[in-house]
Amino acid sequence: MSRVPAAERTLSLLRLMAELGQPTTANRLAQKLEIPRSSCYQLLEVLESQGFAIHFTEDKRWGLGLAAWELGSAYKRHEPLERLARPVITKLVDELSKRANVVGHLGVLDGSDVLYLIEQRPIRSLKLVTDVGVRLPAHLTASGRSMLAHLGQKQLIATFGSGELSKRTPLGPKTLRELNSLLATETQAGFALEVDEVTLGYASVGVAILDRLNHPIAGLAITLQSQQLEKLQLDQLASALSRAADELSGRFGHSG
Repeated sequence: MSRVPAAERTLSLLRLMAELGQPTTANRLAQKLEIPRSSCYQLLEVLESQGFAIHFTEDKRWGLGLAAWELGSAYKRHEPLERLARPVITKLVDELSKRANVVGHLGVLDGSDVLYLIEQRPIRSLKLVTDVGVRLPAHLTASGRSMLAHLGQKQLIATFGSGELSKRTPLGPKTLRELNSLLATETQAGFALEVDEVTLGYASVGVAILDRLNHPIAGLAITLQSQQLEKLQLDQLASALSRAADELSGRFGHSG
């Protein structure tokens, strides 16, 4: 396969996947493009290695990856992330709900805020300020700080400046210097922890989901009543979150 026809086929494949609008089998893609199935698999594997395609192994289907969505609107690029993360978060919440009343979240950074894309609640759920589409200050949330810990100092300065940071309760970092110190501590621990910083009486533990370049693409967090932290045991809760985050990070090319 020469370079020019290969490039044409690759672009045709991307265009077809966008037109179909949902994950599709490699066999159907090959038929639509009228190319050998083996050639289609080769193209899909190359696209997957660069983040332009994702293989949903459970469904044996292929869909557009984050890199492809980044060429479109900022909103749409989260669709594959939500599709992959939802069953992982559901499983995590179901497991932890056997021992405590918890809520699971998936959020992404949007400026200095966390934008929540998924909120998984059990039947008897806590009443929280978070929900899908809600924004909260990233420096006060566990999901937000788990992502901020992977940003460089220049990015943090550009995001928060040198002024006083916003607060929702009397607790939480007041300045960028305090935030940096907190991020260093949480990086060493391997997870972010906020207690009473968003809502008094509630705590959250968060871990970042990373891509192949070690960039944080989302934050995965569990929220529960502060008094229930001991019931779940913080180290076990953080380990369960880390396993879920590692699973999702691996799907986006992160090798650990």
